[in-house]
Amino acid sequence: MDYQTIAFDQPEPGLGLLTLNRPERLNAISLDMLDELHDLLGRLADQKEPRVIIVTGAGRGFCSGADLRDERMASRFRELFSHASVHLTEVQKKYSRLVLEIRRLPQPVIAAVNGPAAGGGFCLALAADVILAGPEAAFTPSFINIGLSGGEMGSTYFLPRRVGFSRAAEILMTGRTVGAAEAERIGLASRLVPGDGLLGEAFDLARVMLDKNPLGLRLTKESLALNLDAQSFEAAVDLEDRCQAIGSTSPDFHKAVINFAQRRK
Repeated sequence: MDYQTIAFDQPEPGLGLLTLNRPERLNAISLDMLDELHDLLGRLADQKEPRVIIVTGAGRGFCSGADLRDERMASRFRELFSHASVHLTEVQKKYSRLVLEIRRLPQPVIAAVNGPAAGGGFCLALAADVILAGPEAAFTPSFINIGLSGGEMGSTYFLPRRVGFSRAAEILMTGRTVGAAEAERIGLASRLVPGDGLLGEAFDLARVMLDKNPLGLRLTKESLALNLDAQSFEAAVDLEDRCQAIGSTSPDFHKAVINFAQRRK
């Protein structure tokens, strides 16, 4: 399908590259972009290929959040902001569903944050499994700065799990910007990639993942996601046991054991 606000292609076998493609607006999320992202994410959830997905932004920004000047939004502004129940169903849930869909993808998701990631863009990055930050990356939970709650699109769930409760509280309650170097230092980003090598680094990381057993990769993502909220240590181990039992009966596992015994890749 041809998209107008995003671009998606598979530059290498098994690798999907999703580019937010409104550089003139720092890739702000319009209602059109929302529709296109929902369409793409829905399609990817049911596909075996690609096996790893990279998300980045066109131009000098990753994503500046909701487009407050979106023409579709402006034409229905009075209606959409007339009552909490209308806003909840017509706007809020359409945005928050993005992070739910990203987390439900069976494929690992790498966010290559090349510039400002503000508001909803900040949350899109948080929803990824791995965040790589370029030198110009800047993470801003801007909701509190415009009179809203700092909790948006999973921010109060994901951020404390990445940086700890105290740091998350300070960042969300002040709405301050976290630069690339600090993001790496506090664990918000997995690593800071110097120079202009961000996308290349993301590709290299994806290739390492693509070299793994596809089933093992998906089961690892599933285990990490579910065990973030495991009811107990025993429940976490039970899930791991199930995944290992499934994996140990797959042809890929048997092939890997033979290759390992013969010192082959």
